[in-house]
Amino acid sequence: MKASKIISEIEEIVVSQTGGVYSKWRIGIANDADDSENEHGNPDSWHDWDTDTPEDAEKVEAYFVDKGMRSEGPGFGDPDFVYIFYSGSPQETF
Repeated sequence: MKASKIISEIEEIVVSQTGGVYSKWRIGIANDADDSENEHGNPDSWHDWDTDTPEDAEKVEAYFVDKGMRSEGPGFGDPDFVYIFYSGSPQETF
């Protein structure tokens, strides 16, 4: 999926679920979205996208980090997935 489409979808999620408060969300990039989801305890608010290129994944992550999302740190290899999950306190189910 193209970076611009992923950005639009994430914007919609953050605005609809937390009123546009980006700091309540975490964003990361990974080679394997399922492994990353398991590592984070399978949060109910998990969303992930398969990007067209690793560069698109990095572009999406950088865009939202600039808006205040908390980054999970760099991915390994050539990560081609972007994921987000709610990390406000307490954890909420959406």
